[in-house]
Amino acid sequence: MNAIAQLKPADIWRDADAAKNFLDQAAAELAAAKQQLDSLLRAEPGAHVLDVGCGTGDDVRALAARVGPAGRVVGLDSSEQLIARGRPAGPDAAPVEFVLGQADALPFDDATFDVVRSERVIQHVPDPAAAVAEMLRVVKPGGQVLVTDPDHGMWAPDLDDRELTRRIMTWWSDHVPNPWVARRLRDFFVRAGARDVAITLQPVVLTSLAAADALTLMSRAATAAEAQGVVPAGQARAWGAEIERRDQEGRFLMFGTFVVVTGVK
Repeated sequence: MNAIAQLKPADIWRDADAAKNFLDQAAAELAAAKQQLDSLLRAEPGAHVLDVGCGTGDDVRALAARVGPAGRVVGLDSSEQLIARGRPAGPDAAPVEFVLGQADALPFDDATFDVVRSERVIQHVPDPAAAVAEMLRVVKPGGQVLVTDPDHGMWAPDLDDRELTRRIMTWWSDHVPNPWVARRLRDFFVRAGARDVAITLQPVVLTSLAAADALTLMSRAATAAEAQGVVPAGQARAWGAEIERRDQEGRFLMFGTFVVVTGVK
């Protein structure tokens, strides 16, 4: 049972080094999308900003440089190991603070921040609707909340067996606590009272298995599907072998969609 459990995507967060490597690789693959995401964020000089699910704080430090020394940036994460790796920003940046806590029960007073952001986090939160409501609670009137997550029901790999691919990918995505949360974000914002709610779709094109692994751990899916009896062993192995073969031959392709939702309190 332990060997099978180790194949689940959620287990990556149990080890700080593995989690950091996973986050770093994902950030590299999403560099272009990141620029668009940053352009949507209203983090002006002097702003007080909260990054929910900050990991080791790369975005916290980038935001600190953006808002400058008159601002303030707080990074919150549920992993004590990742928080411990947070570092200060540069001399011309805002002071930064790292806080241990849960996205659906933020340890801050009402109307504390000018901007609250969360990237690739809500998919893992036990109560995603509460997390969005909490972000709106702690932002000031007129302040902005931005949340983005992938829709795991929309990953589309180019593979020969369509039915088998649908079956394995649907089962594999269900290991994420909230695989379809991206398509529900707008509803969460509206129900929490946000105004000026807007949606931006960010297409993601992945042309290597390493890139796909950075966002989905796809290379583990065939072995896990065989081990847990989701599909017959021979079919699972053939499916996994095709993925490896396409990657080695430079023919791997998978694309998907990130959903970015912004709203104002």
